[in-house]
Amino acid sequence: MPRESSISSGERSSGVLTDMRELTVFHALVQHATFSAAAEELGLTATGVSRLMTRMEGRLGLRLFERTTRRLSLTRAGETFRSRTEHLLRELTTAELEVHQAALEPTGTLRLGAPVPFGQAYLAPLIGSLLARHPGLSVELILQDGINDLVAEAIDLVVRIGLLKDSRLVTRRLCTNRRVLVASPAYLEAHGTPQKPEDLANHVCLPCTYMGHPNEWRLLGPNGAVRVAIGGGLASNNIGVLVATAEAGHGVSMGPTQSVASALASGRLSRVLPGWEFERTALYALYPSRRQLSAKVRATVDFLSEHFTDPPPWDAGIE
Repeated sequence: MPRESSISSGERSSGVLTDMRELTVFHALVQHATFSAAAEELGLTATGVSRLMTRMEGRLGLRLFERTTRRLSLTRAGETFRSRTEHLLRELTTAELEVHQAALEPTGTLRLGAPVPFGQAYLAPLIGSLLARHPGLSVELILQDGINDLVAEAIDLVVRIGLLKDSRLVTRRLCTNRRVLVASPAYLEAHGTPQKPEDLANHVCLPCTYMGHPNEWRLLGPNGAVRVAIGGGLASNNIGVLVATAEAGHGVSMGPTQSVASALASGRLSRVLPGWEFERTALYALYPSRRQLSAKVRATVDFLSEHFTDPPPWDAGIE
C-alpha cells in the first residue's frame, strides 16, 4: 500500500487550484514513473518537471509521489488524485482538440440574419450550396428587417443594406446596391410618364419612412443632384409594401434593384426616369468583432463574397 506523507505547513504555498500544466505533468509522471521520461515527452527539463511537482505538492500539503533513486510511486493521496483527475485531463484534451478543429473546419449552427425580402429571394436559395460545401455546418436563417444588435440577439452574421453604427461589428462589403424609380405600365398610361425629376410633383409618389427625409427624393442624373418634394400616396417603412403598391398601379415608388428586378423583367413594373437614380449604397456582411473569427463565420462570409459581386446578379439587364 503506498504510504501517504504530509508536507509541513511552512512548505505550503497559497492557493488551491491546480493548473493545466501541473495536471499534465502529474499524469506524465504517473505514466512514466521517472522525471526524465516525463520531461522528454513534455519537452521540458527534468528539473522543470520536478519543480512543478514540488510546487503542486506544496500547495496541496501532501506528497503525491514517493521518490527513490530509480522510480516514482504514487502515495495514497496521489492515487486518489490520479483517479479523480484522469477523466478531467481527457475531457480538457478532447475539448481543446474540438475547438482547434472548429477553428479549421466550419461546424455547428450559424445564426444568419437578413432582411425579409432579400433573405427569401437571394439567401435562402443559396443555403443548400453552402451546407453541401461544409457538411458540418447548419444554418438558422433569421429573416427580419429590424436586426439592430447582433450581440444582444446572438446573431453570428447578418447581411444588411447599409451599415449598422456599432463599433463592435466587423464589416465586409459584398456588392453595390442600386435604387431606382418604378411604376406600373397601367399607372404611367393613366397619369403620363415623367420626363424630368420636377415632373414627379404632379404624381402620386410613395415615401419610404426609413429614409432620412422621407418626403424628399434626392436623385442623381446627367445634370447632377436634384431634390424633389414628394407625397400624396401610401407611406411605409417596408419597401416591399411600397413596391407592391406601385405594381398594383397606385403610384411611383423607389425600389432597390434587388427588389424590382423580376417585376421589371416581366413588365409588371417599368423604370421611371431611367437616367436618374438614388445615391448608391452597398450590401454588407456584418459580424461581431472577435479576436479569433470562428471558422463558420469566416467560411460563410467567403461564400457570400463569391455570390454577391459587382455587378450583382439582379442588376443584369438593368441599365
